[in-house]
Amino acid sequence: MLVPAAMQLALFAFFARVLGPRDYGLYIALMSWVPICFEIVGWGAGEYLLKRTAQDRLNLPPAQSHLKTTTLLTLPVGLLLFVILTSSLLSDNVSLWTIAMIGLGEFLGLRLLVNAEQTALALERFASANWLRSMQVAPRIAAIGITYFALGLQTFEVLALAGSLGMLITGTAATLIARGRIPRFSLSSEGLRQGSWFMGTQLVRASQQNIDRVVLSSLLDPTILALYSAAQRIVQIGLLPLQAILRLTYPNFFRAGVNGIGASARYGLTVLPAAFGATALTALALMTSAPYLPLLIGAEFEPAVEFLFLLAPTLPLFALNSTMADTLSGAGHLSLRLLLTATGVVIQALTFALFHDGLQLVWASYCGLGINCLLTSSAVAILTWHEQKALRAAAVAR
Repeated sequence: MLVPAAMQLALFAFFARVLGPRDYGLYIALMSWVPICFEIVGWGAGEYLLKRTAQDRLNLPPAQSHLKTTTLLTLPVGLLLFVILTSSLLSDNVSLWTIAMIGLGEFLGLRLLVNAEQTALALERFASANWLRSMQVAPRIAAIGITYFALGLQTFEVLALAGSLGMLITGTAATLIARGRIPRFSLSSEGLRQGSWFMGTQLVRASQQNIDRVVLSSLLDPTILALYSAAQRIVQIGLLPLQAILRLTYPNFFRAGVNGIGASARYGLTVLPAAFGATALTALALMTSAPYLPLLIGAEFEPAVEFLFLLAPTLPLFALNSTMADTLSGAGHLSLRLLLTATGVVIQALTFALFHDGLQLVWASYCGLGINCLLTSSAVAILTWHEQKALRAAAVAR
């Protein structure tokens, strides 16, 4: 957990320092659609694999085969969407070929590594999963380092391309090494059906975490975008402890959810203390260290200090929302989770579109996330109450 966090922090600091606010803002705009379009590739097959393998390890081979097939079939869809959306923002600054190559590297290379990580998690090989998680950052750093220091290429689009190609090379190499263990191509109708809900859920979750930059890329000057995004980037790195907890507990929600929403909610309540504790400590650390942010990324980013101080307390809200959302997924309420999160994303996008002047950006962030917390927590409470009421009625009828 700490190693990927440290590597992401180092990479972020490097980009901010060598590019400066304006070019870093352009880099943010260039990569803003990557996390969202990435979720289309694979069509939720990785989460389907986790669920099926958590229920019975004999389900692993067919789930792996389905995962491999959906990855290759959905790659062109995610790539095309990314190229269209990104070129509409940056056609004057970045060539179409560069955008396409960045998308290919991110979507294929990173997806292959994430697929391997999800398989390791399904088999409860946590050390291997953590190592694969680190490998989702290390090749990017190596490729960017070679490009910048050895080749002397320093523009934001070239560095972005180098990092993406590093991911593509690493993901391809990992797949070739493991090819003897990869099953043949096949599609599962059940996997497609459930994967659609998983994909939709992950898509709106990625949108929830990135909708601000997606909306603001077309509204703000690149320098202002860079200042706000620098603070948000630190907050996102601060989410890594929570993400580590949720990656480890996610399969258990499905085991508990076999017995209904009540059982899934009870398990969620056992996860919440660790999730709240990790995010609260991280938020406090970020608020305390906020004045030192310019030392890390450059004096030009001094205005980002206030953004970071005010945004750090959003971390416990992420903990509550993510745990309640996983509770819904574990009990099979994927469609409801998708609807609630998508509603929150739409509201957040509207608030950013309407309120993006200075510190209004902070208010917009809290608004979208707070509404998501309210929606998911209320849904879990209502469904649990309804289930308990039905169980009591059934007991009386006997």
